Amino acid sequence: MPSTKVAETSIATKIQVGVLDNLIWVIIVLLFIVFSLSIPNFFTLTNIHFMFYDASAIGILVFAEALVLIAGHMDLSIARNAGLTAMFVGMLLRAWIPALPGWLGIILMPLFGGLLGAVNGVLVGRIKINPFLATLSTFLIYDWMTYVINKGAIINLAPALDYPGGGKVLGLHFAIIVLFVVCALLYFVLQHTRFGSNVRAIGGNPDAAGMLGISLGWMNFWVFTIAGLLAGTAGLLFTGYLASIPSTIASGDDIFLAFAGAIIGGVSLRGGEGSMIGALGGVLLLGIIDTGTTMTNVDPAVRGVINGVILLVAILINKSRIDLRDRILMPK
Repeated sequence: MPSTKVAETSIATKIQVGVLDNLIWVIIVLLFIVFSLSIPNFFTLTNIHFMFYDASAIGILVFAEALVLIAGHMDLSIARNAGLTAMFVGMLLRAWIPALPGWLGIILMPLFGGLLGAVNGVLVGRIKINPFLATLSTFLIYDWMTYVINKGAIINLAPALDYPGGGKVLGLHFAIIVLFVVCALLYFVLQHTRFGSNVRAIGGNPDAAGMLGISLGWMNFWVFTIAGLLAGTAGLLFTGYLASIPSTIASGDDIFLAFAGAIIGGVSLRGGEGSMIGALGGVLLLGIIDTGTTMTNVDPAVRGVINGVILLVAILINKSRIDLRDRILMPK
């Protein structure tokens, strides 16, 4: 009899933890129902398609931030990495070396983003600077370098450069395909490779990870470099989505939305916990809110306030989730 009671308690605990870890999907269903009942034509295939397309570029930034958070750090620079990458490659192809083919930009943007991410990797992983201070510094550098390179907008881009963020395959925006492919790749890496296990280890307990022989410096370097590569990919999607490269590309609230999407999606601020499937849920939630506020003609200033509320709610949910999880798993 005691063993049966223990088994039942174990099953109940697993169910509670499972619901807690997948809370984002409960929130998505409830919010989708509310918007569907209150906004005409909200629940249509066309609108759902637009939600994913609208959230694709910011979604890649959410994945990048989620990766860094799981490793126990934060990256304040990823949005401006995306902006600087788009501006640099755009100027390279349109003004500095116009003879270069447009398709080359599809390769150069992720690579240049990875290079900017590697700068953070060196600062955090090799020089051992606090991640907040290091990425705050590079945020400012990347932000103002974007304006130094060009204060206006780059237009009339090569069709090949526009395609990843603006083209379609069989009626489906290519950016949505990129979003799901990146999510699947990162999920596989984090769940089924030694690198993914090491990322969780350094995020959960860096001292123990170090004692197990994991190189904290190099792991942090590669985490920030991969986050930069993802930021460069986001810059590519932003470029096609806007069909231009303004100096304000990937600025403003994007970094805060990247944080909010990752945290609401179940990625812990204390590191070591979270999944890309949850982060995808965070991306979808941001898309639902953005589409809903767009369809109801909410004032841009009010939408800015809403974005701030989303970030605050994300932090509160993160804190509540941690407290509840600890309470559930605490031995009775």
